[in-house]
Amino acid sequence: MRNRRSFFVRSTTSALALAASAALLPMQAQAQPAVATGSFPSKAITIVVPFPAGGITDNVTRTLATKVSDQLGKPVIVDNRPGGGGQIAAGAVRQQPADGHTIFVGATEMFAINPTLYRNFSYDPNKDFTPVTPLASSPLVLVVPANSPMNSLNDVIQQAKTRTNGLTFASQGVGSIGHLLGEMFRTKVGGNFSHVAYKGSAPALQDVMGGQVDFMFDPVITTAPLIVGKRLKPIAIAADKRSPQMPNVPTMAELGVNGVNAGVWFGAVVKTGTPAPIVDRLNQAFAAALKDPEVLKRFNEQGMQSFASSPEDFGKYMRNEQMRWSALVKASGASID
Repeated sequence: MRNRRSFFVRSTTSALALAASAALLPMQAQAQPAVATGSFPSKAITIVVPFPAGGITDNVTRTLATKVSDQLGKPVIVDNRPGGGGQIAAGAVRQQPADGHTIFVGATEMFAINPTLYRNFSYDPNKDFTPVTPLASSPLVLVVPANSPMNSLNDVIQQAKTRTNGLTFASQGVGSIGHLLGEMFRTKVGGNFSHVAYKGSAPALQDVMGGQVDFMFDPVITTAPLIVGKRLKPIAIAADKRSPQMPNVPTMAELGVNGVNAGVWFGAVVKTGTPAPIVDRLNQAFAAALKDPEVLKRFNEQGMQSFASSPEDFGKYMRNEQMRWSALVKASGASID
């Protein structure tokens, strides 16, 4: 964690600039009292989540909320605003002052996929929000029913090429990571794959376990308990390296299929216009929370990895993810009105 420094020390690069800024101190202190006096936060922090309570993003947020509260010395309230692919939650944050007391925590879809997927998306992640920090990530894993005759990635590929009607693959919804990764897989290996879209991960996994659908790409965080319970069979990790929770499951690349990798990630942003010192203070609070032993233990149990960075690096990461997923959305032809 970076040492806490005042706004003026951080905004200068030389002794001369520091001396010049000192002359403006009274005026700036009057314009931004919360920053200059160090009184942030002055009230409870609200974290708006674009999913219902009990979902992955909600669990990540609530795991961190208490620790962030400890760091900031104020209560942290989690406000669930599901719907519209994140647009309802984003709208609620945009209506609040840009003072750091309202935070938007979303997943890959909200920041990198949905702006391209939806025909008329109501917010721009880059223009309307300022990055604070990524929070956690979880790789996706290709799973099949526990009693499936397919036991390897080669089995899946061969069945898709030789079975009369090919294979079906489930996803969390049209344009979801599972859908886009499935389309990427189809492009890489060929074969006959039919997409079956669901409204969320839970119903999709239910039908995969029941054998109604042949396979699915879903995060380790949701599949791990079902794999341990012998209700799903893992085939391959869609990541650059093996998952600590599934060390015996090879990656797609290890099995000869390169470039089919993706993970769901979660991050925190605030309304554009929030003063940089407040963004930095929030970054420090989340970074400390992400290092807490209880949080690390909980994340590890859930199949997630802590994933903190500076606001600047998170901004670069989001823009790279936006370019990547935007191209995949367009290539898939997926669209939501």
